Amino acid sequence: KLNTLFFLSINLLSVVYSNAQHDDFAIKINAKAFNPSTVSWYNTPAKKWDEALPVGNGRLGAMVFGRSGEERIQLNEETYWSGGPYSTVVKGGYKVLSEIQKLVFEEKYLAAHNLFGRNLMGYPVEQQKYQSLANLHLFFKNQDSTTEYQRGLNLESGITSVSYKSNGITYQREVFASAPDQVIVIRLTADKSGSISFKANLRGVRNQAHSNYATDYFRMDPYGSDGLILTGKSADYMGVAGKLKYEARIKAVPEGGTMKTDGVDLIVENANAVTLYFAAATNFVNYKDVSANPHQRVEDYFTKIKGKSYTAIFEAALADYKHYFGRVSLQLPITENSFLPLPERIQKIQTSPDPSLSALSYNFGRYLMITSSRPGTEPANLQGIWNDDMNPSWDSKYTTNINTQMNYWPVESSNLSECAEPLVRMIRELTDQGSQVAREHYGAKGWVFHQNTDLWRVAAPMDGPTWGTFTVGGAWLCTHLWEHYQYTMDAAFLKETYPLMKGSVQFFMDFLKPHPNGKWLVTNPSTSPENFPDGGGNKPYFDEVTASFREGTTICAGSSIDMQILYDLFGYFVEASAILGDNGAFVQQVKAAREKLVPPQIGKDGSLQEWADDWKSLEKNHRHFSHKYGL
Repeated sequence: KLNTLFFLSINLLSVVYSNAQHDDFAIKINAKAFNPSTVSWYNTPAKKWDEALPVGNGRLGAMVFGRSGEERIQLNEETYWSGGPYSTVVKGGYKVLSEIQKLVFEEKYLAAHNLFGRNLMGYPVEQQKYQSLANLHLFFKNQDSTTEYQRGLNLESGITSVSYKSNGITYQREVFASAPDQVIVIRLTADKSGSISFKANLRGVRNQAHSNYATDYFRMDPYGSDGLILTGKSADYMGVAGKLKYEARIKAVPEGGTMKTDGVDLIVENANAVTLYFAAATNFVNYKDVSANPHQRVEDYFTKIKGKSYTAIFEAALADYKHYFGRVSLQLPITENSFLPLPERIQKIQTSPDPSLSALSYNFGRYLMITSSRPGTEPANLQGIWNDDMNPSWDSKYTTNINTQMNYWPVESSNLSECAEPLVRMIRELTDQGSQVAREHYGAKGWVFHQNTDLWRVAAPMDGPTWGTFTVGGAWLCTHLWEHYQYTMDAAFLKETYPLMKGSVQFFMDFLKPHPNGKWLVTNPSTSPENFPDGGGNKPYFDEVTASFREGTTICAGSSIDMQILYDLFGYFVEASAILGDNGAFVQQVKAAREKLVPPQIGKDGSLQEWADDWKSLEKNHRHFSHKYGL
């Protein structure tokens, strides 16, 4: 589930500059006169989506392929998901919880697994999917054969660019996403007048992956003589009706030449330069409300930029982006390899040094956070905001047995505290169904959240007991609240979010159970994310035919990651209570409970135990390192 984004590259400067200055930049690339810690480049177009270059403003995202004959720009809007507001809370599950816990303590793990699956799993058992919105295709005349090709992304400006020569003419495109004006901008220029001719087509995306997955419905139309419009609705999934309606629109502003629409095509002939503006919106208001008007929203975006020059829109976007990116600088030694195209740098670093590639990776991580998580937007999901599939890997959701947290690990230390605001808001929203799940599934106070959620903020266990018994997803998210306070020392923020932390603590104070050894308090049922242990009467085997474990479960009591997260949570809750003057009896109870959590255990082979018992993983190379949370 590691984020599938691995694209870095160069900018060929904004078109507010002259063609001669574009040529100067090309000379800089050839003369190695650029910063390889913030600039990377390619000498070929993207062959597949993973190789395209991302731009985003937190809400809208685009992946730019940089092709000549037919350019593809894949487009996303952060709130376009399948389904609509729904709940996965199952009432009355708490009635069998004590029996499940008894079975776990008796080491009857498969029986506990089955009972949990029948009574405590959320319903529906799966969640909703983040969806690809659209693709803009640009069909260029007489540009099939090219020379002097370059494309890339400049992390200092947030602009992705492509430049090449065809039939003696140098063509250039710049793409960036404007947060101030909420549009994605595509600028096309050439060094010869009247040489830009193309057909544009804005297409929806149909699902081909699952026969049981309802496709969305969309319609493509011209929008006057200077634009294209795409409208549609989200897919139904798992019995949850698709309630999201969307509108996406392209508006073209040519300089010279002619323009018209013909059916679903926008046709530009013999222009000197062309600027395309993309805006999109859904009817999403929040996880419970889909009453907005997407058409009016898009109208408002275009009304806002009406009369603005390209230069004004560009300069506002650049100033906004630099407000975030310019706060941190990381420079590491530069070698001869640092100036190579990125694929060559990645290949050559295997055998020769290129320290600035690490600086480039760090800066790219900051870039992805700035462009996919802004105050007022949704948090970055598994793929940020970039997704070209209607059935994406792991649904491109918020996976909270490590991945959502991993996205936001660097947000405070890289001086991007504001970018954490969407995550903080999601935590607050999760307490809605999270408190219902605590009550109905566990008979507990406070709130609980498991290993996944979606746009609709469902909180119950999902996918099955093998994954669903991870009860500390919400507790882990609370560490981001505390770290935000530690970095900002914002007392008002701490006071505002203290009830969220306390609610998580309240749940676990009810949920923790005495271990049969009489020394510990443990979570029960528990799991170490997605890992099958070999002990405790749980004897699954790996089926080579199905490439999966059979007759086994991950269920246990008091996994190491559970204990470490709760030791953390209880510790900073006590610190926060002292800062805020909350020194009641509950705080003292939490202090006492913290001392009874299972401490780190060393196994007979000298390794840190992943479980309270000295078990080992049945997977030779399990991809999670859950028991190292405390480290």
